[in-house]
Amino acid sequence: MLKGAIARRYAGAIFDLAIRQNTLDRTLEDVKEIAQLFSIRKLSYLLREPKIPAKRKETALRQSLANKVLPTSLNLALLVVQRGLVEAMPNIASELEQRVLDYRNQAVATVTTATPIDAAQQNLVKRALEQETGKSIIMHTQVNPDILGGVIARVGDQVIDGSLRYRLSALQKTLLTDVSMAQIDFLSEDSAQKTNDGQNGGTATTPTSPSQAQV
Repeated sequence: MLKGAIARRYAGAIFDLAIRQNTLDRTLEDVKEIAQLFSIRKLSYLLREPKIPAKRKETALRQSLANKVLPTSLNLALLVVQRGLVEAMPNIASELEQRVLDYRNQAVATVTTATPIDAAQQNLVKRALEQETGKSIIMHTQVNPDILGGVIARVGDQVIDGSLRYRLSALQKTLLTDVSMAQIDFLSEDSAQKTNDGQNGGTATTPTSPSQAQV
């Protein structure tokens, strides 16, 4: 929880700077690159190790990022290292990307299909997702034969499952539910019949015809 709050705070600060300086796209690229750099084990150890002098860390960072990122992005990297937040850098990058998407009313969708789909089909899926979410969709596609058919789309935390596998599973659940309800109804009717039989002395009476009554 605390790490998430820290990541949002730093992402918010660099986002506001990028908006004011009109460098949003470049800043997002920089922050992603810094997060990737911090994931390198050897460099990550150097930047996190408290026994290594701060000056050496700063020199290593400047050498790694010189002429590659904006000054504001470099300052963010230096600040993160100074405050011992190296491990939070990937979260900062993710939070910044989400802020940029929200600012532009965009969403990233991962679309899974059983077989590859062509450009026209991708466009249809994209338009359907935009209608569903009310946002401009940045779509990534992948293939998974296990879903049998249809489409599964993940947009943020939302999953829209239109796969054949899902429909079959839903149908099976419906059938099982219907069968269970039918059994309940049958048992209820059977119980009621037994109750009526008991009230009639335990034996069922058969109506007799007038001719039978006279015999």
